[in-house]
Amino acid sequence: MIIEAREDTITLRGEIRSNIWPAIQAAAALLLENHPTGIIIDCSGLTSITPKGAETFADAIKYITSHNARIIVAELSEELLEIGKTVPAVRAQLPVAATVDEARRALSLVEVTPQRGKARIAGVAPIVGNWRRAVYFADKLAVGENCEIHLVDLIKVPRNLPLNTPLPEREAAGQSRMEEAKGLVRETGLKCFAHVERVRSECGGLLEFVRRLEANFAVLSIDPGRKEDPRADESEAMALQETADFELSLVKGAPEQADRPVMDAVVPAVGAWEHAVEHACKLVSGGGLVTVIYMIPVPRSEPIDAPKPDAEAAASDCAKEVARIGRRYSVRVQTTTERVRDPIHGCLRLIGSGGFDLAVVGVRREAAGDYHTAQTIAMELLQELPCETVFLRAE
Repeated sequence: MIIEAREDTITLRGEIRSNIWPAIQAAAALLLENHPTGIIIDCSGLTSITPKGAETFADAIKYITSHNARIIVAELSEELLEIGKTVPAVRAQLPVAATVDEARRALSLVEVTPQRGKARIAGVAPIVGNWRRAVYFADKLAVGENCEIHLVDLIKVPRNLPLNTPLPEREAAGQSRMEEAKGLVRETGLKCFAHVERVRSECGGLLEFVRRLEANFAVLSIDPGRKEDPRADESEAMALQETADFELSLVKGAPEQADRPVMDAVVPAVGAWEHAVEHACKLVSGGGLVTVIYMIPVPRSEPIDAPKPDAEAAASDCAKEVARIGRRYSVRVQTTTERVRDPIHGCLRLIGSGGFDLAVVGVRREAAGDYHTAQTIAMELLQELPCETVFLRAE
């Protein structure tokens, strides 16, 4: 057996009749120091392997797991791979590539630590669903702020494959989408960073990525997008909305034209409505209007015009705050006060008949006050889609 280590590759030649991992490990540890994103074991020169020799790869997997190392085995023939699979750990966990070039391309996408620039705020737009609309909204939220945009391709790896297994067709398609997305961000003049993450689920991967990056907000499309585009599971997205410890916008019901401007947005004054109004002001284009609906619930046992001095005073305070936010963002705003029997049904009826382009509903992390009212309104809007909807999780 000949073991040759050069640059990012360990090349094996000859026969593996016994466990030779201790000899390979020394070379692997040395190469990983200079290539922290990962190295390759080139098996194109192997002529045979015994079941005992296959334990070499079982120990390699233990090393990969315990050291958080990325090692991909390349050009292991089908015959030798079948022998290797007689060892249970190898069968389930060995990352294998068809060629050394394929392995190297997969490793070239890896970041040990996601790169972040010098901007005070970092926004994330995952390339899933109708990602073009998500990128458009992320850009809108960033413009005028000390903010940079981070695009991330979340490559979903089936659970029956090791996480680092190369998926060349999916990787190539992802890079094509990424180049288009980078072009969209560059048009705004914003600083842009591109990332690739290998994940088991898009939403779980997004959560982990945002935390590693220490980003401030993310915009996730839960629309299907184009047929060839990856998409986020809506139920998982709702679970993410519950657990996210950063600002998260779930977007659904986007227009066919991804960059169609928002001219008429509506915000129900429930939940984190102040933040939702700020959000809407950033999303509407010049000359657009943000309407805030303040609802005064009136029990059916009382006349609909029964005096409600406390609620009316709160509505007046809401209108003043909305006006202040509008001035801050130089956006036209208006507040309308509506008396309703049920705030959820009343709000849905008003939004459904209002002819709005976009509804923004905000909730905070704490399930207090009218949190459940805001959450229910958002969920109903996402199901009925009388207009494009942003379900906003405020920090």
